[in-house]
Amino acid sequence: MPSLAESQSRFIACLQKGPDHLPVEMFTESANRALLGMKAHANTISHARLVALENAYPKLHEHMGHEEFHSVSRDYIEQDHILLCDMNTIAEDFSRFLEQNNIGATEVDLAKVEWAWLESYRAAEAEPVMLEDIVTLDEDGLLALPIDRHPAVQLIQLSGKLSPELAELGEETPHALLVARPEEQVLFHPLSKLEHQIAKKIANISCMGNLLEKAIELVGKNANAEGDAEQAMPHLIRLIQAGALMKKQDLQGS
Repeated sequence: MPSLAESQSRFIACLQKGPDHLPVEMFTESANRALLGMKAHANTISHARLVALENAYPKLHEHMGHEEFHSVSRDYIEQDHILLCDMNTIAEDFSRFLEQNNIGATEVDLAKVEWAWLESYRAAEAEPVMLEDIVTLDEDGLLALPIDRHPAVQLIQLSGKLSPELAELGEETPHALLVARPEEQVLFHPLSKLEHQIAKKIANISCMGNLLEKAIELVGKNANAEGDAEQAMPHLIRLIQAGALMKKQDLQGS
């Protein structure tokens, strides 16, 4: 008699690879009845996977329309490595699949944005650095303030025209989006090229002084001139207001 693990493996293989892998000896009914039951079970799983994608990407579903979205989704879930995913991770690779199959840049961007929203929503809790936290500091205290990127922050550089499903961001397509959850609500923040460059530096710095130095350097590079703190600070303030920063070691439970 096969072990439980072997039986489960053969059962899964039938669901994933079709009736040629049906373990007939595992069933008391005839092969036809067993196959009918397996088909019903496989259809239920397939439907659940499609629903999981639809729930993960509601804006993309609306943007593409039901038929086109589900046609692409069916191709996606039939991939061998996706068949092995559970419902919590099945949607993670969808934007890459769209990109590899030459789906439009707008659709790829929208998928990345929606997955970033989920990642931000599920991220660890942390108190963001607020403007009121820094206005009372003197210059030395401000520059020495230990900071890190807030765990809920996600950055997406856009490559296509902004989807109408993101119309709340305005008519013009920004260079990038910052997705943040400083409190309960996940929010989108349009970023310029310079702000995106500064935001990417946050994860690799130790204090506000380091970030200011990087920002001044990037301001100068983008203007082909020497940057200064007066030019850089408005961009840092914008990132602070978006909830992009936290004090180091401020993760809940640390």
